Amino acid sequence: MSGRMVRLALRTRFETIRQSELARLDKKLRGLSDNERESIKAITAEVVHAITRLPERVIDDSTPTRALDALVHLFALEPSRSEIFPEDL
Repeated sequence: MSGRMVRLALRTRFETIRQSELARLDKKLRGLSDNERESIKAITAEVVHAITRLPERVIDDSTPTRALDALVHLFALEPSRSEIFPEDL
């Protein structure tokens, strides 16, 4: 997997986790207003962005293959073709 693909897969993986955790916690969040729920979504999206910011800046196609392979293994990264958009490559 290229550096660009790993970057995209990492971002996608964290965003997928964020969304599934929000869905899993839906019953606990039902007592909140729509505005409060939207705030939680925005805050968690910012957390994901903060976590991925540095890797997205430093991982590129010159990143050693062993390092990319380690990331793929560590985070179980397997992007599907439907998750890859040309503007991200």
